[in-house]
Order: sequence, then structure tokens, then C-alpha cells
Amino acid sequence: MSQDYDWTEQVVALKPPTLIVTGDSDALPPTHAVEFFTLLGGGLQDAGWNGENLISSQLAILPGTTHYNIVFRPDLLLPVLTPFLAKKQTPNQ
Repeated sequence: MSQDYDWTEQVVALKPPTLIVTGDSDALPPTHAVEFFTLLGGGLQDAGWNGENLISSQLAILPGTTHYNIVFRPDLLLPVLTPFLAKKQTPNQ
């Protein structure tokens, strides 16, 4: 399995709001997750006092987790998933 994780083309092609969730101790370095989030438009500017510049996609890097055990940490995962899924979403700009 390649450790390259160059999914740039696939990430850029995403149109629906996307929640990127990764563990801080996973094979995918957190820096890659941040790069993916940036490709979706995240982190390019301050969100503004009232959140007027927030994008629809979000990034969550959960502490002490990997893709093996992240599903066993509902205390970390649900507070991220629930509001994202409940929010009325608009396509990424």
C-alpha cells in the first residue's frame, strides 16, 4: 500500500460539504489532512467574528486515535459528527 496519500485530484473534485476526520496517531499524517482541508477552501482566511467566512467543509483531528480505534471513541467522534450532519449544508464554494 502506498504511503503517498496524494489524493489531490479527488479532494479538489469534491463538491458536497466534506467532514475530514482523522486520528492524530494515524498513518495519514495530520499535515495531509490539513492539506486536504485547504484544498476544499479551509484555513485560507479568518472565518470572521460571526463566521461569515466559514466554509461548509470541516476538519477534525481527534487526539489519541487511529483509523483502527476511532470508532471506539464516541466521546470524541459524536460531538464532531452530530452537528456536521445536522447542519443544513451548501456545496463548497
